[in-house]
Amino acid sequence: MFKLIAAASVSSFFFGLFGVSWESVDAKIQSEFPGVQSVSTDVLFAWYEASDFKRPIIIDVRKDGEFRVSHLDDALHLESAEAISSAIAERGLGKDTEIIVYCSVGYRSASVAANLQARGFTKVLNLEHSLFEWANKGYPMTGASGSTDKVHPFNRAWSVLVDDSLHAYPDK
Repeated sequence: MFKLIAAASVSSFFFGLFGVSWESVDAKIQSEFPGVQSVSTDVLFAWYEASDFKRPIIIDVRKDGEFRVSHLDDALHLESAEAISSAIAERGLGKDTEIIVYCSVGYRSASVAANLQARGFTKVLNLEHSLFEWANKGYPMTGASGSTDKVHPFNRAWSVLVDDSLHAYPDK
């Protein structure tokens, strides 16, 4: 976990100095987690809209404060591959369970997806551009108080990827 936090901090500093874009985020994810497959926000939204489609398990890997501001409907809040592995086992499900993980932009969730793959999970997808793109498209989200269009901007560098009018922080 420390390694992930340190990497995110270094990434934030680097992107803060040199700018951040979806292209730079995508390149970083592809470079660091080449085996992780993704699913687009449009495809996942279509799955939410299809009443006859059995959705994969959706997992939000962000911190508590971020999750309280907003998350996808029915998303489980589990911050690590270890917690996800335990939750899947507790439900009597196998490592072939279909899982989609997401975070703010897709970097943290790609790391968790890679860790799940290393643990033997075979059907793990990372939500491309994650909750920021979901929010930018106006797709439905739930917060601690119900339906919301707001999202926690994570940090100054990555916050440029989500519309300023959508920024919100958790109640203290």
